[in-house]
Amino acid sequence: MVWNPLRLLKTLIHFEVAGPLSRGLRNLPGMTNSGTAMTQALDANSLVPAPAKQVLWLPGAAVGDAEALAKSVASLGYSVTTESNSPLVNTPLVVWPGPEAGPMLEELGQRATYQEATLIDFRQPDPAIAALWGSLDDGVMGGVSASQVQWREGLRFVGEVSTANSGGFASIRTRNLEPPLNLGQWQGTVLSAQGDGQRYKWILRDSPGWDSLAYCRSFDTEADQLSTVRTPFLEMVATRRARTVPEASPLNPAQLYSMQLMLSKFEYDGELNPAFQASSFGLTVQSLGVYRQGPKPVIVLPGEHAAEFAQLLAAEGLAGVIRQGESFAVIGANDKLPSEVEPAVIRAIFEVFG
Repeated sequence: MVWNPLRLLKTLIHFEVAGPLSRGLRNLPGMTNSGTAMTQALDANSLVPAPAKQVLWLPGAAVGDAEALAKSVASLGYSVTTESNSPLVNTPLVVWPGPEAGPMLEELGQRATYQEATLIDFRQPDPAIAALWGSLDDGVMGGVSASQVQWREGLRFVGEVSTANSGGFASIRTRNLEPPLNLGQWQGTVLSAQGDGQRYKWILRDSPGWDSLAYCRSFDTEADQLSTVRTPFLEMVATRRARTVPEASPLNPAQLYSMQLMLSKFEYDGELNPAFQASSFGLTVQSLGVYRQGPKPVIVLPGEHAAEFAQLLAAEGLAGVIRQGESFAVIGANDKLPSEVEPAVIRAIFEVFG
C-alpha cells in the first residue's frame, strides 16, 4: 500500500476544509462518493430523540402469563419481558405476582434505571444523514490506512488500518451540524454496535473548528456480538491528536457539532490500544440513542397480603400498587401514580393476574 494523494483531496473536499477550492473541486469527476451529494443538507433541529416503547418486567413469570399480559397492554404502548436484564431501560413498571417480594424489592431499590430514546436509526438512514459521513484516515498525515462508509444493516465502518508511514488510524466523521445538535436534556449517548473484537473510539465535538477539541471514549467490541455502548457525556475525555487536555471544560452536550468513530493504535498520551490489530476491520452501528437516569419503577403486587410490603417499599424509595376493592391503591414511598403511568395499565395487569 502506498500513500494516495487523491484520497487526501477527497477528504478535504468532503469536510469542506480545502478553502475556496472545495466548491469547484467537488464537482470534478470522481471527487465525491456516489450517494453522498454535497447538495443534501440536514437541519439538526430535525434530530429529535424518539421515545422508545415502554416495557413491563415480569421477573420469573410463566410464559402463558407473559403472553396474556403482552396482548392486554400492547394497545397501551407497552411490551413485556421476563428477562432479568440489568439495568432497567424504559421500564416504569415491574410486576411481581409471587408471594415473596421482599428480596426483589431490596434489589430493585439498588438497580440502575434509564430512560432511552432513539436519535438516529442507521438501518433506515435519511439521505441527508448518510451524506454527512465521510472517511478521515491517517492519509492526512502520510499514512496508508483506508476506510469507507457502507450502508448495510446499519452504518458500516470498514477498511484496513496500517502502521506504515508512521500511520495507524482510520475513522469516519460527520461534517459539522448546523445548527449544532442540542442534547442538553440527556446524560449520554447509546450506540447499538456490532464489532470485530477491536477497541474503537466514539468522539464528539462541541466546537465547529476542524481541529477543535475531540471528546473521546474508548469501547471494546466482541466479534459478531451486538453490544450496547452507553457513554456518559461527563466521562468523555478532552483530547487533541490523542493527547489529553486536562484543563479543558467538560463536553457541552447542548451544542454538538460533529460525531466520529475511530480505530487507532493509540489510546491517549502515547499509550497503545491493547486490542489493536493492523488489519482489515469492521464495525456496524445499528442506532444512535440518548439516555438519562430514569425514575425507580413502580412495583405492581397483585398477590394476597401485598399491603404488608408498604414499609419495605418506603425504605427502598419505591412505590407499589396493590388491589383495593374494585380499584387499586398506591403504597410505599408515594401515594399517587407517577404521571407517565396510566391507570389503564394497572387495571390490565390486575385483570391478567386476577
